[in-house]
Amino acid sequence: MAKPTFVLVPGSFCVANIYAPFIAKLRAKGFPALEITLPSTQKRVGLEPATMQEDAKQVRAIAEALVSQGKEVVVVCHSYGGMPTAEALVGVGVKRIVYLAAIAPKVGETMADAMAGPMIQGMLRSTVNGYMHADPVQLAYACGNDLDSWEDAYEFAKQLPHHSTASFQEKLTQAAYAEVPVSYIFTEKDLIVSPEQQENFVKNIEEAKGEKIDVIRKPWGHCPNWSFPEELLEIFAAVAEK
Repeated sequence: MAKPTFVLVPGSFCVANIYAPFIAKLRAKGFPALEITLPSTQKRVGLEPATMQEDAKQVRAIAEALVSQGKEVVVVCHSYGGMPTAEALVGVGVKRIVYLAAIAPKVGETMADAMAGPMIQGMLRSTVNGYMHADPVQLAYACGNDLDSWEDAYEFAKQLPHHSTASFQEKLTQAAYAEVPVSYIFTEKDLIVSPEQQENFVKNIEEAKGEKIDVIRKPWGHCPNWSFPEELLEIFAAVAEK
């Protein structure tokens, strides 16, 4: 039997191919896998900064293309990626959504609402010409607090330059997590999406579904695809069998 196809929906500020090393590991294990490039992470000449709905349109188009070929699809959303994933996948028929330290707002909330606090306000204040801009020196520890060295974290953080402000200010209108089987990878040492915020997102999903979901708790920071790729790969392989 063919293995499910993994579709990775990136977090905010994640430019193209940031998950490429992890995608390669999935493929080496025999899983078809791809990473979506979100419009909100791209500075597109002649176009306004992309909205969350544009991100969702891209996620839905790719998922539908794969499902229409008869493939089982597991969508993994990381961080901000939870927002367009929830918006996109209502009625698509994917096998499972895996939230990796991901945002799961209630319908009617924006990303800024769901992540209310000093960090999100600081990002919004950094807006220039419709884009928020990240300082890799400040972001290195927050994103890579479980890496072996700050130098390694800084090299990764340099790959997180900018993100559309509009995408953080658009409301979720529907929630695929209410109808699709869900696993949530809960990162207990996360400095970007705090454990308290993740607890709220798990609660949002469970209330919408009316049942408990599969929660996998790990003592990791926000980007285990960088810090614990082999262990994360094992979780993905196990989730694919659910």
